[in-house]
Amino acid sequence: MRIQFGMNHIRTISVLALALFATSCSRSLPTAPASQGVRDDHADPFLTAGLENQVVVTLADGVNAQDVAAQYGAAIVKNDDGTTAALRPIAGQTAATLLNQLTLDGRIVTSEPNGWLAPAEVRQQSFAFDDGFGNHATYAEQPAAEAIHLPAVPGAAKGWGVKVAIIDTGADMTHPELKSSIVGGWDFVDNDPDPTDQKNLITGGTAIAYGHGTHVAGIVHLVAPEAQLLIVRVLNSDGRGDIVNVTAGVNWAVEHGAKVINLSLGTIRNAEALQHALEAAEAAGVIVVAAIGNSGSMLNLDFPGYSSHAFGIAAVDADGHPAPFSSFNKSEVLLSAPGVGVRSTYPGGGYMLWSGTSMSTPFVAGTAALLAQYHPSWTMDDMKMRLENGTTPVQATSTDLASQFGAGMLDVSRAVAPDFQGGDNSVPDPIILVRGRH
Repeated sequence: MRIQFGMNHIRTISVLALALFATSCSRSLPTAPASQGVRDDHADPFLTAGLENQVVVTLADGVNAQDVAAQYGAAIVKNDDGTTAALRPIAGQTAATLLNQLTLDGRIVTSEPNGWLAPAEVRQQSFAFDDGFGNHATYAEQPAAEAIHLPAVPGAAKGWGVKVAIIDTGADMTHPELKSSIVGGWDFVDNDPDPTDQKNLITGGTAIAYGHGTHVAGIVHLVAPEAQLLIVRVLNSDGRGDIVNVTAGVNWAVEHGAKVINLSLGTIRNAEALQHALEAAEAAGVIVVAAIGNSGSMLNLDFPGYSSHAFGIAAVDADGHPAPFSSFNKSEVLLSAPGVGVRSTYPGGGYMLWSGTSMSTPFVAGTAALLAQYHPSWTMDDMKMRLENGTTPVQATSTDLASQFGAGMLDVSRAVAPDFQGGDNSVPDPIILVRGRH
């Protein structure tokens, strides 16, 4: 059963149709969130630890976090987007007491304990590795691309002008493969306009999630090379980001015109604030694609992969066999895509191999960008129908197991084929959807 949460307010999004090539206005670099909010970086000992002492709230429209905090004797840990806030008690009460009080407050849309989200690869200790053969050619012509029939996609379908938000550890903003496609971003970890994938040294080497966002961005770029990338850093190089950061990242992406959002991260618990933001994103016409997790079973699926407002993606290998690490569940998985030994971009201008549902997810996000080029007004339901029809069977040991991996393995060529029934020249110039600031 997919979870459903109530929602009192839907963000109003303006829609503007533009021509095939994005104007200089739409390619300008968006920076700060709509509200700079409040962040108590120095006074709060629970900013990076002890999240059980924090309560996350979604504020109703027009409600000020400072007013709420003052009423309940709480401190604001962070309120970067002005809508989602983390509060902690400072007047002798417990976090549980504060949570109970806020739950009864009519100005609060959602309230819950704070918690961490992370890529499934971090929790399963899956790391990027270098086989010594990484270069542009082996990245562009890899088995995963062949498996989804990417070379057979007509040349006109490249995701022209479609904005895809990569909500992750950031990215190498100067990587030769990516730099011309990046049109903006924000860092919700350091609260600044530079969402660079950062290399924090720890004992024994680099942090385990370093390069994750760069790798994910490269897969989207491989499928949709003319899509415009919004880089949103919500995870540190340990791969950890709290509910406030991830939720603020989703809100920021919607406000800055993302048509597709990639979430290669998750948690095995529900996050009501994030669910609320995803509901608003869907209402705004945004396509959200999320990893289902690496538990290797139909249990312990990752949220938001099983959110009712996201497409959950499982992993197969390049031959279409289920990846042994991939979570699966016929009720929650839309489809599967290659996630074993996928080669993609890595900080420093290089290319690395990585495995996980985090890697299968951006193959689908990139395909959604190709389709959005020709169908900018498509909703999640519209996109779901086309993606489900654009698959080939999963090569499982039984029909029942294959069904647990969704509609099948992604076939990009088949997904875009209905838009090219008469050949490339029969396709009209697409209308590109741009929302929010530009």
